[in-house]
Amino acid sequence: MKKVTPSNTPTIFSVYAEDKKGLTGQLMMLFNRPSYNVHSINIARTDISDIILITIEADVPDGLILPFVNRLKKVVEVYDVVASQTELKKIGFYNLSVAILKQNMWPLMDKFGATVCHINDDNLVISKTGCDKDLLELYGMLEGPYLISFCKSGLINENAFIQMGSNLSF
Repeated sequence: MKKVTPSNTPTIFSVYAEDKKGLTGQLMMLFNRPSYNVHSINIARTDISDIILITIEADVPDGLILPFVNRLKKVVEVYDVVASQTELKKIGFYNLSVAILKQNMWPLMDKFGATVCHINDDNLVISKTGCDKDLLELYGMLEGPYLISFCKSGLINENAFIQMGSNLSF
């Protein structure tokens, strides 16, 4: 397997495409062939019927980004692709033991802009939207006996969303 030399910052590929069965697999094959590491993928419906926005965060060498964008644009269902190296906002979910409520966690939540999503008898889930650095900083503050689990999900790159909206015409 070929080893890819990634750029320091993952590239965010925002793909406007027709919602067709198998499209995500087809796009992932384009990333897998040259062994580009995919960090996250998010698929969102748009207000236009049968049009989706696919956001892919991946390691692609700097000199190959433009040719790779052109390869993505050759996929029949793809209308447009925007690549950027701006930091992608993500949402982090932190599953915590309710025992943390006996600690004074509210100033920490306030400092990081986290919100409570769910509370039950044994655990509570808080969420925070931000870049990887912010999510990992909060993770570091919560890590210990109260943190049960953590996951994060990629969101839409709003800058590409704005740019693509002006480039598309249906």
